[in-house]
Amino acid sequence: MRALLVNPLFPETYWSQCHALPFVRRRCLLPPLGLITVAAMLPRSWELELVDLNVEPLSDGQIQAADVVMLTGMLAQYPSVHDVLARCRRLGVRSIIGGPYATSLPERLADADHIVIGEVEELLDDLVADLEAGRAGRVYREGDKPDLSRAPVPRYDLLRTGAYHHMSLQFSRGCPFACEFCDVVAMFGRRPRTKSSTQVMAELESIRKTGFCGDVFFVDDNFIGNKRLVRQLLPQIADWRQQTRAPLTFYTEASINLSRDEALADEMVRAGFTAAFVGIETPSESALKESGKLQNAGLDLVGSVHRLLRQGLDVWGGFILGFDEEGDDIFDRMIRFVQQSAIPYAMVGLLQAMPNTPLYRRMEREGRLQGLPVVRGDQFGCTNFLTRLDPRTMLDGYKHVLESLYSPSVYFERCIRNLEKWIPSRSSRRRYTIAELSGAFRSLIGQGKSSGYRKSYREFIRWVLTHQPSKLGKALAQAIVGHHLITYTWETVLPSLERRIADLSTGPALGLAPVVFRDEPAVLTSDRPAGRPSAST
Repeated sequence: MRALLVNPLFPETYWSQCHALPFVRRRCLLPPLGLITVAAMLPRSWELELVDLNVEPLSDGQIQAADVVMLTGMLAQYPSVHDVLARCRRLGVRSIIGGPYATSLPERLADADHIVIGEVEELLDDLVADLEAGRAGRVYREGDKPDLSRAPVPRYDLLRTGAYHHMSLQFSRGCPFACEFCDVVAMFGRRPRTKSSTQVMAELESIRKTGFCGDVFFVDDNFIGNKRLVRQLLPQIADWRQQTRAPLTFYTEASINLSRDEALADEMVRAGFTAAFVGIETPSESALKESGKLQNAGLDLVGSVHRLLRQGLDVWGGFILGFDEEGDDIFDRMIRFVQQSAIPYAMVGLLQAMPNTPLYRRMEREGRLQGLPVVRGDQFGCTNFLTRLDPRTMLDGYKHVLESLYSPSVYFERCIRNLEKWIPSRSSRRRYTIAELSGAFRSLIGQGKSSGYRKSYREFIRWVLTHQPSKLGKALAQAIVGHHLITYTWETVLPSLERRIADLSTGPALGLAPVVFRDEPAVLTSDRPAGRPSAST
């Protein structure tokens, strides 16, 4: 059989880095790991073609040449998903879709011929046999969670590796925590399942053999979910890097309790990890407890971030507004927290009740649902449930947070604080790629001479050269990423929020009755609130 594997288009979001990628001449940040993993499980007798719409167009001829089109898709990709499905139907080619979108909202996919709900490993053989026999059913649903120790090495050879800025692989699925709003447990369970160290090393070797140089993202939702097995893996990665001199470094997602385990963080750095994305969510202790984010509760979160920076791990942060236990002071508290914690890449979104999560079920019981989740990838329009704060207060406050955090002078101030606290490790260094070096040059010319925030940029670079010249490479990377964050905020997000605010009814507030908030100590008493600096600085 001839199978066409299609990765739908991602919209422009904070994650897409679409305004930063031109500096390094790349088309897309990350490859479609799910598709190349499925490709590795398909029969060797099948003819496979991979098209990533984030890298190249898809022609009708490519669809017509296939016996079946296989798609994946996250919620944010839904417009492109349905466009591809409609084209398949118009051209008379069967379509199969799996992935997070199909798993969370299969009822939205009437235009697909076949739907895979859940993880595919244990059911793919049956699906393949049914396709080859011409008897494929409408829905295939996972039974038991698959054993990842049987997963093959993804087909990295199918990728146009030069199109991607980073590579990716997966060590584990699942998370031991039970955050009310998170759909990871709903999809993958609370018992982290892992690949063996041998499998991971084979995947790293496969990436190395493609000739790729740069950063590799371990896409686990919580890399340290099973600490015992992570401790077994990390020394092997460190030895492999030393023996092969592979020009690869790594980043991942991890829970903040990593800061309590200095030995584990040191092992990660020795293995070549340079950064971790951490779900910090909110500076409100009561909101953390309300949402079941107990691994964050009771911690000095700012101190935890700074501890990881001193160990050589940069911290990127995820933040959420909209918890019931947050009052209207949360917006300035959020700004102060992000600035003091020195997290340049701070992703702030409005809370969404995702399908199949405890939060969704609670909102349903309380009669507070207003529809299905916003699925644009960035929740800057509205929530899908009635919040305790009225909508106007929520959107005004959210707008204030974003225009403050991504005002250029405030962003670069945060980068300075980050560089002051970050202590790089020799073991996690690698040589810069040609793309990175050329990107640094384009940054100096483009951002330093022609950007609307060139004054703030020049002051930042001048400070780095004066006070931290050995960290210039990291500073230029922060500036390039900052170009996307700043541009996207001011050209897309804030205008969208302003339109949404203008559309709100001037009648009575639509929120719920206010909750009584417990007194909490000020999180950042030593820091002043960030103001609203102009984007033209």
